[in-house]
Amino acid sequence: MNDNDASTKTPSTLLARNSLDQWLVMWNGDGELAQNICSTDFRIRFAVTEPDGSTPADDIRTAEDFAHYLEWWHGQHPGAVFSSIASAVDGDHGRLIWDMEAGDVHVGGVDVFDFDEDGRVRRVWSAGGQRSMRS
Repeated sequence: MNDNDASTKTPSTLLARNSLDQWLVMWNGDGELAQNICSTDFRIRFAVTEPDGSTPADDIRTAEDFAHYLEWWHGQHPGAVFSSIASAVDGDHGRLIWDMEAGDVHVGGVDVFDFDEDGRVRRVWSAGGQRSMRS
C-alpha cells in the first residue's frame, strides 16, 4: 500500500512524500541525497547494533554525517539492495516497510519518520528483523 492520493495532501505532506520516496534510493547507494531529504537537526536510531555490538549511527548529527555513514555501511554490506513493501505519510509522520537483500540474506524492517515543516526527514526510528516483510 502506498499512500499517493495527492488530492488530500498539503504542500508539506507532498514534500514529506517526496522525502520518503527518496529514502530507499538514498539507501541503495545515493548517499548524497541525504543533503536534500534530511533536516538540519536529523537523527536516526536503529533497534539493532552492528555485529561487533557498536552503534555508530548514534553519533549522526547532520545530513553529511549520514551520507558518510551510508558509505561506510555499504562497505560493510556490499551488494545490499533495499525495496519498499509499503509506505504512508500522515501529515508530519510517515512509515516505510522495507526488505533488504544481500546475497543469500533476505531481511525486512520498518522505519518510522517525523518530518520537519519543509517535508524533510527530522527523525527516524528503524527496526530490522531476520525475515522478509513480504510474507
